[in-house]
Amino acid sequence: TETVHPLKIPRKYSHVRVAQLAYIGTPIGEIEQRLLRESVDVVIPHPVYLKQLEAIAPQTPKLIYTNYSNVYENLLTDWLRFADNHRLNREAIFYHVNRPTPFSGDSGSSRPVAWFWEVLRGNEQVGWRDVTTAASKGNESVAFADFGQSLVIGFPEKFREIHLDLLSRGTGNWGTILEYATTTDAAGRPTSWRPLNLLQDGTGSLTRSGTMTFDPPRDWRPASMDGSDYLYFVRFRTTGVGVPAIARSITGRDYVQARGRTTGVIPAFDTLADRDQDGYLNDAEYARRRSGFDARFVYESRAFFAAYGQMRFATNPAAAELHRWAPDFTARFLAQHPEADGIFLDNSFGRLPLDASTLIESTANYGNNIAALAAAVNTRIAPKWILANISGSGVNAEPYAQAGISLIDEFALRPLTHHWQNLLDVNDWLQRRLQLLGSRGVVILDTHTPNQSWNDPRVSLTSLAYYYLLADPHRTLVMFQGGQSPNTSWNQHWLDAVRFNIGQPRGGFTVMASGADPADRRLTYQVFGRQYDNALVLYKPLSYTRGVGTGTTANNTFTTHSLGGRYRLLHSNGSLGPVITSLSLRNGEGAILVRA
Repeated sequence: TETVHPLKIPRKYSHVRVAQLAYIGTPIGEIEQRLLRESVDVVIPHPVYLKQLEAIAPQTPKLIYTNYSNVYENLLTDWLRFADNHRLNREAIFYHVNRPTPFSGDSGSSRPVAWFWEVLRGNEQVGWRDVTTAASKGNESVAFADFGQSLVIGFPEKFREIHLDLLSRGTGNWGTILEYATTTDAAGRPTSWRPLNLLQDGTGSLTRSGTMTFDPPRDWRPASMDGSDYLYFVRFRTTGVGVPAIARSITGRDYVQARGRTTGVIPAFDTLADRDQDGYLNDAEYARRRSGFDARFVYESRAFFAAYGQMRFATNPAAAELHRWAPDFTARFLAQHPEADGIFLDNSFGRLPLDASTLIESTANYGNNIAALAAAVNTRIAPKWILANISGSGVNAEPYAQAGISLIDEFALRPLTHHWQNLLDVNDWLQRRLQLLGSRGVVILDTHTPNQSWNDPRVSLTSLAYYYLLADPHRTLVMFQGGQSPNTSWNQHWLDAVRFNIGQPRGGFTVMASGADPADRRLTYQVFGRQYDNALVLYKPLSYTRGVGTGTTANNTFTTHSLGGRYRLLHSNGSLGPVITSLSLRNGEGAILVRA
């Protein structure tokens, strides 16, 4: 693939540029293939689609997802492996709470802290069966292994507890030895195991439900089992013939006390009680901890990012270790996906969505630091490039633009809910970002119409009109409802009116009309207009008066306006209506009027 600079993106239309998402689940059918060839200038796909999209539209830039403001799943395990290989402190890149801190939230990529990341049954000879989901959720039974095989459990960090909800005990001579991995081969596979000494066995050697506890051994080593990420593994190695025990669930320590919910409390770690400074409090140290400092391991005090839930840990962009890892990871990630032209960097808010007073590490200069991190990655991967999702960051996104990072503002344009002051704010932010970016990057504006049908012409046409009112035809792109439904068919993110060439803008927008809202005389409406070579674009946001309130989109907000000329209304399907000289608009309604 020929890699292109953001401002050299091959364009499909002279008057507008279009971006699309293709998250996992997006069908790549006839409409998607046609739009890729004819209309879409930038696509942000799941990596599984890369080869297919490359074959359809090889010149269209394709940017794949990653994240640096918070790490989770394979990002977390990659950092931990990088830290171990480079003898870095695993905790160096994270924020940690300084007191018990409530959290609330969930996401598709979060998982409860009590869930093990790998639960496998078998051995190298017969192969391994993955029973992780069954062991974690407790909605299926999990049998332990037959003689000569093992049940293996893995977690990204050292752990000290295994909770077993047993349905039945083993019979005959069935029994197990609990062991931990101590050495690995060049591929990371465990090559030796040692017995794990238990502090307590509440299961009575797997004869009843209960908890096993142990101090994590110092010679415990992370390993890879059956191609897994590098995790700390223990195994129940079966030593006798018989019928294995069966468990309803196998879980670890629920250190946030979520108990299956999406709320809980992140515990603080008492470094003063950690006499040997190993990041773990044994029973003697734990007994001396300060009140409220209930974390057993320092990793248990990592802050979760915003409302995304458990095991999505907020990173500290001031950490030099993060600036070492992120460029290295991104270069390796792109090398694995040569069809990709760059990175879609999610959660690039430019501000930390956490209460700084609850954190040990300083959050000073967060925006500048996170932008500097993105710039370092951008330099490392050039000529491939980064598109940062700033999603409503306002002025906090400016450090990214100043660093030359292209931007996508998810949910930026809300045509049926924005009042006229919202529009002015969005425009101010956009113009400032474009000024800072100069010729180095682009800005994608995403539209958002929650609880509205895209098949409603008012929704789709007003979205397009709002965009045209603000757009720079060379340095901005439009995305329709991308963040709203990122993995649906593109017929929910497209209208054929985009194809109509309205020409180039003849300057910025102006206020074409204003007055009292017919539905509420306390509120003021404003109709904004912008002249293009071939069309007049109008948009009437919701009415608004500061300190009073915001208007509605109801029919009784209609106002009628003379157009000062003869025009034909552009419909969502790309057709033109009859000649008109005036137009009625409700709050939250736009129009594209083609000169007759």
